[in-house]
Amino acid sequence: MQLNLFSDTNDTPEILKQKHTKPNSLDNIPENCVIVDIETTGFSVLNDSIIEICALKIKNNKIEDEFSSLVRPNKPVPSFISNLTGITNEMLKDAIECRSALKNFCNFIQTNPIVGHNIRFDLSFINKNLEQFYNNTLPNNFFDTLVLARKIYNLASSKLTNIANHLNIDTQNAHRALKDCYITYEIIQDMRQKLSK
Repeated sequence: MQLNLFSDTNDTPEILKQKHTKPNSLDNIPENCVIVDIETTGFSVLNDSIIEICALKIKNNKIEDEFSSLVRPNKPVPSFISNLTGITNEMLKDAIECRSALKNFCNFIQTNPIVGHNIRFDLSFINKNLEQFYNNTLPNNFFDTLVLARKIYNLASSKLTNIANHLNIDTQNAHRALKDCYITYEIIQDMRQKLSK
């Protein structure tokens, strides 16, 4: 017997209640947006789980609010992920389940454009789980800072921490989702300055 994982409409976040057109990849960094980052048990959207999801709400290019949630995965966190992120199985044993975390996340971001570094990776995990739990995916348009970073900085590696080090941005606690959101915000400020010139 197959379990029905889809929720009733009372449990569904507002932004997932409507059928929508495919989100667009934006050409410019929006001044009003939500910067998003997740941490996962690995890199396979099919086999790995979200363990942290965070976001910064940006209004008129200023940080207005933040969202942060650890997420209980359906598999143990491998040691290499714990070493990278600092997130341990012990920290996650009392965390909320993915469905509840994503519901809270959706209610936080609403229909704001999403911005992130290599954001397609994050969205692949988020949308795969939303499809499973709510039979829908995010309608939000998005902007990937990785694409622009490659054009602006011309570094050997355009990883978030490499760009941050290049710009002398503090990377202590990098690879925690909320810290990575703040690093992305600072990189965006530098990008704006360079583009304005």
